Amino acid sequence: MTRPIAISDSANFYVSAERIFDPTLKNVPVIVLSNNDGCAIARSDEAKALGIKMGQPLHLIRDKVEAHGIRVFSSNYTLYGDISRRVVEVYEDYTPNVEIYSIDECFLDFSGFRDRTAHARALRRDVLRRVGVPVRIGIAPTKTLAKCANDIAKKNPIFAGVLDMMDPTLPDWLLPMVPVGDIWGIGRKTEAKLRGIGINTAADLRDMPLRQARALGTVVLERTVLELQGEACIAFDEVEPQRKGMAVIRSAGTPMTDFDTLFQAITAHATRAAEKLRQHGLVAGTLTVFYHTNRHRPDRPQYAGSRSTRLKPMSSDTIELVAAAKRCALAA
Repeated sequence: MTRPIAISDSANFYVSAERIFDPTLKNVPVIVLSNNDGCAIARSDEAKALGIKMGQPLHLIRDKVEAHGIRVFSSNYTLYGDISRRVVEVYEDYTPNVEIYSIDECFLDFSGFRDRTAHARALRRDVLRRVGVPVRIGIAPTKTLAKCANDIAKKNPIFAGVLDMMDPTLPDWLLPMVPVGDIWGIGRKTEAKLRGIGINTAADLRDMPLRQARALGTVVLERTVLELQGEACIAFDEVEPQRKGMAVIRSAGTPMTDFDTLFQAITAHATRAAEKLRQHGLVAGTLTVFYHTNRHRPDRPQYAGSRSTRLKPMSSDTIELVAAAKRCALAA
């Protein structure tokens, strides 16, 4: 039986992460810059509507930034990594098999769910409620088709962020909506070759003879054609990779207004993190502490602090992790 594969990705992930901690960013144009603050690497929908392009250098768009009040942020990969782990934790509550593809994309095993669309909508709601990040979900019998479904759901509000393309009749209707250059694994050079012979959409590529696909783009393009036809050629990775991080995150039941209370919470979290490390036979090389004010109370002053420290040597010792966490909290 064909396994339903879903892919969930976070909408404008870096911008969405920044908006979690600053409610004033909602519905305003926002861009996030690369490491050296040189180029736009993430844009809100409002910034895209103003013509800000991916990768544009800041100095070329500064006039537009000032004229339209675009909010500009330096990239904060510690924050984005924390948010990504929190999103994955929600995914793991909804499916036993999660394959992390990137910081903002995961493949999910959707086998065994009677109503996949309802399950995906519940997952979207829960990610938004628990983390604050909007996601879109595409479901299909292959990874390439799932990516196409996700792309269609992203660009067409009629699907409300979820598209299940397991019905074999749906690709005939939907794949013509996907430009060939947007297909997973199709680079610019291959796109130019395909367009040169009249292959302009995912539907065109699906119907391309396999021998022609291999001659034009080697076995990789042939595999993409087969995936578009519904034949799974890219395996779902069920083997858990070496774990690169874990998080202990909680919302405070009552407001914390002094460092003593905050330190009590941090001590409890660091203690739990040490326990989890030892359970998995792991040690930590870096520890990050982040905290923020109540984003649901925009009438009050807002603050978000984050600080990381290297642990040398790496450790899972409770006393060492608690001490490092307190140092981070004071410096954040």
